[in-house]
Amino acid sequence: MNLPLEKDMKFGWMTSMDNLAAVKQTTKLADEIGMDSLWVGDHIAFAVPIMDPLLQLAQAAALSDRLILGTSVFLLPLRHPTTVAKQVSTLDRLTDGRLIFGVGIGGEFPNEFAACGCMTRYPAFAVARGF
Repeated sequence: MNLPLEKDMKFGWMTSMDNLAAVKQTTKLADEIGMDSLWVGDHIAFAVPIMDPLLQLAQAAALSDRLILGTSVFLLPLRHPTTVAKQVSTLDRLTDGRLIFGVGIGGEFPNEFAACGCMTRYPAFAVARGF
């Protein structure tokens, strides 16, 4: 996207896509209007349907070979880190390095942690929150 702003400024689109048609339409539109990146969030149990972020980005990668693809943010405590590392490294390779993996601890929705059998009070949470 070319605007009369800082020459290195990039523009991304944070979106929530809940079906294949939305992924196709959003990715195509982001490409057409010159967005630099496409970002998706992550929740396991939420008020609105949210598909798996890595699978959404894998589909978007198949539709665009230009867009940077990112998670904003992936809730790592809800999953086993070794499995996630494998998935993320695979997706990064399949996108030729276009993946930005944004990670967070979550915790604002305790039901997500309960659904995954995870504790909501890890020692790292207190450090991350500055307590």
